[in-house]
Formats: sequence, C-alpha cells, structure tokens
Amino acid sequence: MKRPARTANDRFMVPRRDVLLGTAVALLLSRRKAVAQAAAPSRNAPTELVVGGGAVMPIPADPSLGKGKDRALVLGGGGEYFIAWLIGFAHGLSAAGVPYQLTDIIVGTSAGAVVGCALAANHTGLLQDDIEFFGEFPNVLSALVPTKAVNPSQIRARETAEATHDGSIAAIQSIGRAAMAASNPSVIDLQLMIDVLSLDQSWPSPKLYVTTTDCYSGERLVVSQASKIPISHAVCASVSLPGVFGPTWIGDRLCMDGAMNATSTHVDLVAGAKRAVVVALTDPEQRFSHIPNDIEQELKAVEAVGTKTLLIAADPGKVHLLSAAEIEPALKAGHARALREAERIKAFWA
Repeated sequence: MKRPARTANDRFMVPRRDVLLGTAVALLLSRRKAVAQAAAPSRNAPTELVVGGGAVMPIPADPSLGKGKDRALVLGGGGEYFIAWLIGFAHGLSAAGVPYQLTDIIVGTSAGAVVGCALAANHTGLLQDDIEFFGEFPNVLSALVPTKAVNPSQIRARETAEATHDGSIAAIQSIGRAAMAASNPSVIDLQLMIDVLSLDQSWPSPKLYVTTTDCYSGERLVVSQASKIPISHAVCASVSLPGVFGPTWIGDRLCMDGAMNATSTHVDLVAGAKRAVVVALTDPEQRFSHIPNDIEQELKAVEAVGTKTLLIAADPGKVHLLSAAEIEPALKAGHARALREAERIKAFWA
C-alpha cells in the first residue's frame, strides 16, 4: 500500500516501531510485577486524573451536537479489524485528495473512538505504524489487549451481550451488570497504549466526541474536551467490551463499550449538521450484541431534520473482528474501498 508523505508531527528521532516495542515490553513487564504486588490498586479504581465526567445524553439527542455544523463524520465500532480498516480508509482518501480535516465534528464509538482520536490529532500516520506493528507482532497485541474469554465470568458477560435482543434501558443494564461482574484484564495497559497512539493525555481537538455507556444506569455518556477526561480514559471506556476488558471509570461512572446501547453508531448526535459521512459495520452478524437498531432508520431520522447523509457500509464478510491476524487484510481492504469511494465523498463534501 502506498503511504502518503508524513507531516512534521509524524517524525521522531527514534524509530516509531522501536518506541512501540519498548512500550510493549515495558507493559508486559509491569503486568508481571503487578501480579506479584498483592497490595496493588484495583484494576478499576478511579485515578486522580479523572476529575470530571461525560455528559449524559438521551437517545435521540436533544439538543444534538450537529446543529450549526457543516461537515460531520461518524465512525462506528468493530474491534481490531475495523480500527485497521478505518485507518486504511483514511489513508486511501488522503491519497485520493479527500482529507478528513474538513470535518467540523467527529463522533467515535469503540474502534471509531480510537481512529477518531488519531484523525482529530492529525496523527493517522503514527496510528498506522502502530496498527502495522501489532499486525506483525500479534502476540504483543494479544498480551496488551487479551480477547479470549479465559474464565466463566468473562464468558457470562459475552454471552449476556450476545443474547440481548432488546434495546431497553433494563436490557442494557443487564449487560452492564455482567460487564461489572467479569474478571477482565486491567485497562491500564490499554490506556498506556492509547497514550502512545495519541502522544499524550490531552484531548486532541474540541471537535472530537467519544461515546460510552454507563454500566449501572444504562445511559449514554458523550465525552468531550469539556469533560476534562484524559483521552486515553475516554477511548478505553468506549472500547471496554463486556467480557474482554474494562469496564473503565469515567468520573464516578463505570462505563462499557459505546456500542452497547440502543444505537451502535450514535448518528443522532450529528442531527442538524449540513451533511454527515457515516462509516460503520451494518451487518448485524458482525456485532458483539444483538441489540436491535436500524442504521437506515437512524439515517432517515437525521435526514428528517435537514442533514444530508452518506453511508459507507464497511461490511467485511466472515472475519474475526478481534484477531490481530486480520489487521493487514483490513488495512488493504479499507484503502481499496477509499479509492472506490473517493469521488463520491469528494462530491458530497464539496
């Protein structure tokens, strides 16, 4: 895949992969040390860095975040596969002369939160290096972000999510209880990885909004720069998949994956914007729960208030969304799709 020229922000004295390898080794060693320290803090203990919280927003949002905005970008979730796909897509659009920087608002959920963070900070070149690194070293990725259910509590949480066919608050709370009761790996390793991806803990841009779900109340939280939450905490909350890792503290709320909600893409947040590009997995079989939501209906709802929409349905077929082995194919698939869609998106943004 042809790589675009790097910006000044994407250049380091030390090779990026060396930094990542050192970080990965340090994280693995720190995990072993933590196991030996019985007095270590709880894996989910709130940290001193978290001093605020996300805004609870009803579904549909009223008022929405899109009012008065021109271009909106909505990025959905889909595991490691979709992170890589979205990065390939971003680079493909850039190569075709369609920059993401045109957007006035970015809403990211789960995988979309990771990539949205990089897009908002204009660091997609760095993120692609990181993703390619983990594609070449899947065992490191597996150690940092374990995706296998290794105990009954994790299996129970995953099965609870997968068995849910109801988008009510009570159903989401049921998933949340299972998520809170699961003995998952610590989120600290993932937070440190996000810090590496985002360079620091500052919020990359006021135009970025990250979604997550309160495990206890079932409410949607939308985290932004105004929330005074480190970006690594917000992204980790958005990707805290029940039975995989997390949940993650956002202020005094314990939160899980933003897709564990009545809407998996949160398109309603950009209602009122002049136009919105939505990039998401739309195949219900490629989701981590069966909470019913119809992306087409959600698009119609925002179109009813004057927002033009363009859906890029990135359905990959039969792939393992949580497998590092899918990263390289996903990068190529996303890049190829971008080249096919470039002219349509360019015309839509114009």
